[in-house]
Amino acid sequence: MDFQRELKKQKCDKEEGDQPTNLISCLPDEIALEIFSRLPITSVLQSRFACRHWRLLTHDPHLVNMHLSQALISQRLFLILHSDYRIRNQLHFVEFSDVGDIQTVRKIDTPFASSMPEFSIIGSCNGLLCLVDSLLSDTIYIYNPFTRDYKVLPNSTVFEDQIVIFGFGFHPINKDYKVIKIVYYYKTYNLDTPMPSRRLMDINSQRSDVQIYNSGSNEWRSIGEAPYILEKRSLPGILVSGRLHWLSQLGKYNGRNDRIIISFDLSDDSFREIPKPGGSKIWMHFIVVVLGCCLSAAVPLPGGNGAVEIWVMKEYGVQESWVKEFTLGAYIPRFIHPDFQRSFRLWKNFLTVKLLRNLFLLKTGEILVEYRGGNLVSYNRDGRIFKELSFREMSRLYQTTVLVGSLYPVVQS
Repeated sequence: MDFQRELKKQKCDKEEGDQPTNLISCLPDEIALEIFSRLPITSVLQSRFACRHWRLLTHDPHLVNMHLSQALISQRLFLILHSDYRIRNQLHFVEFSDVGDIQTVRKIDTPFASSMPEFSIIGSCNGLLCLVDSLLSDTIYIYNPFTRDYKVLPNSTVFEDQIVIFGFGFHPINKDYKVIKIVYYYKTYNLDTPMPSRRLMDINSQRSDVQIYNSGSNEWRSIGEAPYILEKRSLPGILVSGRLHWLSQLGKYNGRNDRIIISFDLSDDSFREIPKPGGSKIWMHFIVVVLGCCLSAAVPLPGGNGAVEIWVMKEYGVQESWVKEFTLGAYIPRFIHPDFQRSFRLWKNFLTVKLLRNLFLLKTGEILVEYRGGNLVSYNRDGRIFKELSFREMSRLYQTTVLVGSLYPVVQS
């Protein structure tokens, strides 16, 4: 649609017809777009039902970019709650400013629920979610949960007995979003014997294939083997500065057994190592997170009492910019059985950093902490107090994803 032509026609109609019934309709479109760009996404979408002129304005490509920029600057963020119900998953959302208020959780309708009832969220950026079918792992959707616009990606190459590590991101220079699949698989041999299992897996012949979907070309391509072996149970890639980040598998790096942070640059499709703090002790059981738009790491304190140090890379890629920001106190997630809580030995075995899934920085300065097993708590750093969060009519088991509310389309015009 030629938005400028339609808007001009609307102006002519207004001049020849009745007087406008609202103040925004009296304003030049440039000013009206500026006003809409500063509204929350829910208000912008509601305004589409007010009149045809507003509906055209809210579909203007200029507003899409303006609104996204304003949302990122003002940090108008939402917490997406993914309830992993059997048979049919559900999505809800809550604004960051309303976290902790049980009245503000709203359900998100998924228009593809009948074709993909069970799914996992493998990433988010620019208001878009990337979802993968939990039953058919090669089916991937890109979805804007506020506009309800979605797209099914074409199929990619599938290997037998594969393990897939995902990533999803947008590069601000190339203006394309990408889905990354790092596939690990083993070479298998067919057996010519009448046995139920006719294949033999060669455990010493692990291979990999890096597959990239680009929104500009709408197709998958392979760039060959991954130069690193990533942790097979890694969370989806963490997006910071146009790069995705994962942890490597424990191995020999720089002459010692260690885990390293691996990045994938979305601009040139290259892997690199991200330096950890110089002179630090070996980080064996840490995870990579984002805190305040910075690459960060959660590292368990020696002794295994459940406390975790949070390190932040203040200047991306600069080893000397790593600083220890704060210590997250010990906390026992509710899914751990009381018998385990009473045993210090089992406490130490369970309360490692592997229970920690995500960290989010609230405007109040408090830290929102997600633990595996569906525990969401807020942490007051000054008082070192944990507060468990719960939402009415929500399953006690859900995973969280941070999303900026945007009008960003899944198909670029």
